[in-house]
Amino acid sequence: MPVYLSLEGNRSRAAAETGCLPALYIVQETFQERLSIPVKHVILPDNGKRVLAISDIHGYKDGFLRLLQNANYDPSRDQLLLLGDYIDADNAVSWDTLDLVRELTESGAIAIPGNQELKLASLADRSRSRRRRSSLPSKVNRYEKWILSLPLFVIHNHILFAHAGIRPGVPLTQQSVRDLTEVRELFFNYPLDQLAALIDQDESNREGAIWTRVMFGHTPTFKLGGEPGQIWSDGRRIGIDTGSKHGYRLTLLDLNSGSTYSCATSPGYQSSDFRIGTAKDRLQLP
Repeated sequence: MPVYLSLEGNRSRAAAETGCLPALYIVQETFQERLSIPVKHVILPDNGKRVLAISDIHGYKDGFLRLLQNANYDPSRDQLLLLGDYIDADNAVSWDTLDLVRELTESGAIAIPGNQELKLASLADRSRSRRRRSSLPSKVNRYEKWILSLPLFVIHNHILFAHAGIRPGVPLTQQSVRDLTEVRELFFNYPLDQLAALIDQDESNREGAIWTRVMFGHTPTFKLGGEPGQIWSDGRRIGIDTGSKHGYRLTLLDLNSGSTYSCATSPGYQSSDFRIGTAKDRLQLP
């Protein structure tokens, strides 16, 4: 079973002594500035299951379902990790993808929010604060409560899973919601050798490395210098947003074998050209 942690304030000394990572209550500085969100996280023990990960679905619900089918996803033997941006917050047509994601979490998947989910939660909060009849569907309030209950990152098998990455130079225990869901160039352009040193020396790894790499979405891999529609990695950073929002591909990754299950995306949330491939060489898997 995953270990959910959410510690208030700065009880870092006691938390460090027990091996727990303290979480901070952060107020977002962008469109989430009204939301008080606990930086809750999950440390997932190795349970022998196959691990599947996907990020940045952006409303391609039918394509995502087909990818799960192609991978023969079975929650009894697979651990599914969902890394955020399941919807386009400015397009209500995509919002029912959250119903699917929530259903998957009820059967064992672990989901973290992306900036798009937090934007939707902020819209609901703002609408309510105006004290007038909201034009948002009533189910958005349910989405908001669920979104704000999700962990912000997951650690499993020496990989830190976060929607956007981390802010280099900031200890993991002090990463903000904005860092974890919005960081871009500061993270992926940071010199690899320096990032590796920061990770290895992070206080969370002081008693033995619990994470050495970061898997993230948010920034499509073609903007990282990778081939459009393909998984990207430099050894410490693994980008799995393969550009579904930009007309490239949506990819489900099998971390055990390196197999990829992907489809092409097109306007109107249409999916086609389903393929099975591999990213094992890029992931440096055994």
